[in-house]
Amino acid sequence: MDKLLRKKLIFRIIIALSLCFSQESFAQKTFLQRLEPDHINLQYAGSIGFLSAGVGYNFFKEKTALSFHIGYVPEDLGGQLTIIAIKYDYKPFSINIKDKFIIHPINPVIFTSYTLGQNFDFKFEKPQYRKDYYFWSSAFRIHMGAGSEIKILTSKESKIKSISLYAEANTNDLYAISWFKNRKSTPFYEIFKLGYGVKANF
Repeated sequence: MDKLLRKKLIFRIIIALSLCFSQESFAQKTFLQRLEPDHINLQYAGSIGFLSAGVGYNFFKEKTALSFHIGYVPEDLGGQLTIIAIKYDYKPFSINIKDKFIIHPINPVIFTSYTLGQNFDFKFEKPQYRKDYYFWSSAFRIHMGAGSEIKILTSKESKIKSISLYAEANTNDLYAISWFKNRKSTPFYEIFKLGYGVKANF
């Protein structure tokens, strides 16, 4: 192979590699952009910790959202606990007020939570308890509830499109079963826990 052909081959290889790396970089950038959350939030109480923080992603023109949360309970408020949760909420109705506020009067929500720690397990140990003696998990809970949200719209130039204030009531599988077995002595409203939060929407 003469020098001219070798140079042409090397040049073509360099061009091909450059195109491959540029396409890969573009794909990585797109992937990273997709990982950017549509909103972040801070919540007080509500079954996922004394305080919790989360990130979320909107779907179907913001009708639904999937969010991930981590909460903390300090030792003097029930024990030093860390709780992780995955939440799915649905916003069927919205009321617009003069392009300044959007009200979502009722948002059904379902989520799962898992409490980390040595005193919590997905299921009870078999050697210590007979089969089905405790049928529930001490760490894993399934929650259902509903909330209300008001969005305060910001300027179109702002990176934060709106600030949301919300309240949410939920119960879990264990509370619901306990109430059903003792519904004559336990008021229904006592099985619900309230949470309040603020959300920044991008």
